Amino acid sequence: MVLEAAAQPGFKVGECLPPTAGPVIDQLGLTEFMRRGGHLPSYGNRSVWGSPVAIERDFLFSPYGCGWHLDRLLFEAQLADQARTHGVDWQSGVRVINVSREENQWVLDAMLLQDRVRLRSAFLVDATGRPGRFARQIGARQLRFDQLIGLWNRLEPNEAGADPDTRTLVESVRSGWWYSSGLPDGSLMVIYFTDRDLIGLSGAGAGSDWEKLLNETDHTRRRVKGSSRGFFANPRVLPANNARLDRFGGEGWLAVGDAAVAYDPLSSYGITASLAGGIRAGEAIANFLNNHPRVLQEYAGHIEAAFLEYLKVRSDHYLLEQRWPDEPFWRRRAVG
Repeated sequence: MVLEAAAQPGFKVGECLPPTAGPVIDQLGLTEFMRRGGHLPSYGNRSVWGSPVAIERDFLFSPYGCGWHLDRLLFEAQLADQARTHGVDWQSGVRVINVSREENQWVLDAMLLQDRVRLRSAFLVDATGRPGRFARQIGARQLRFDQLIGLWNRLEPNEAGADPDTRTLVESVRSGWWYSSGLPDGSLMVIYFTDRDLIGLSGAGAGSDWEKLLNETDHTRRRVKGSSRGFFANPRVLPANNARLDRFGGEGWLAVGDAAVAYDPLSSYGITASLAGGIRAGEAIANFLNNHPRVLQEYAGHIEAAFLEYLKVRSDHYLLEQRWPDEPFWRRRAVG
């Protein structure tokens, strides 16, 4: 059973899948869904990092084929439908009131629509995203490694229509970096990443402040001016910091996805890592319930090893940018 808090899927930032997600999508049985339409193929990315010159990376040479710009609402619905097809009881609009442990079982008191119910389960998975609500409720601690946030706007196309460039664009600046990507509906997602204490956007003027920061870029500014209507609403804020739990499971429970480990968006790990981690967690739980208790430790060990390797890759990538070594954002990441 899946207990989903939202009554229906809502818009989420996290709209790109790299080519390396292909094998995971295939394992989940979603490849044909992706090809039927609704999602926009991505054939490469562009980065302005370490110098003002843009570097192109073409996915033509990837053994996994193209990446994808997701219609996130459609993708969420496809995941849920695939789960239901395989026997999952998917309940939406659920409010969990209390969770307790009784006689080697979890007992959940919840509101399903207007009814209060009591559910019992041999195993519980925390998939509550970055808050990690259940794991923290039972004593796990969340470790945060930085203060990164994203300030995002979703921009409507101008009269000329959607930007024909299907590449993602990453551009570094003195105080952080920018990301932009076209969405299947023709709009453009533009996000400015910086540390929370380095930004002062607030109130009704935040949209104009965001535009001033945008004007400090070169490639991103040209993309926005050339393909959007140019109206900048107050940006919405999303947490983007590196975070992880101090433990990824315990007696009869595991954490998955962002609840276990939340990645810096620069890595493009997020969605792919969550999907792959869900598969691995499912296998571990099945084996655990078939009297193989060590598999939970093996699952935690895998997540730990993957996170440590990710930290090294992330550090190496940030160290490639050496143009502003004295700026706080980059000085913090030069520590490695």
